[in-house]
Amino acid sequence: MTQARSSSGPNTHHSKILLIDDEEFLLDLVREILEEAGYEVTAQTSSVAALDQFSADPSKFDLVIADGKMPELSGMDLSERILKIRPGIPIILYTDYPDAASVKKALSTGVRAIVGKSMSTSQLITHVRLLLER
Repeated sequence: MTQARSSSGPNTHHSKILLIDDEEFLLDLVREILEEAGYEVTAQTSSVAALDQFSADPSKFDLVIADGKMPELSGMDLSERILKIRPGIPIILYTDYPDAASVKKALSTGVRAIVGKSMSTSQLITHVRLLLER
């Protein structure tokens, strides 16, 4: 994830995001980016713990962002389970190298966006804002 700062003003909607990544450095970086943009972020390094937290209160979150490749549950498996609990919640998967087959499968299951980890800060915030505005 490149460190270009977003030029947009802070989010005033106080949207709540569940962020999952098993790499703590990336988790902390993305959390900081989202919090600076005005979002409330709950971060988890475990996809299983994230699923448990989401299951306990599915209405608590407005958007989910998950790493595509994680131990325990992959981002795709986690997304499918979250969408069974709360159909329609916007989910962004981010991965190192999204391939066409993975993108097609994810979008067909209800994931709203698949993005590369190399996206800039402003691209991430743009994706988040667009999905929350829908």
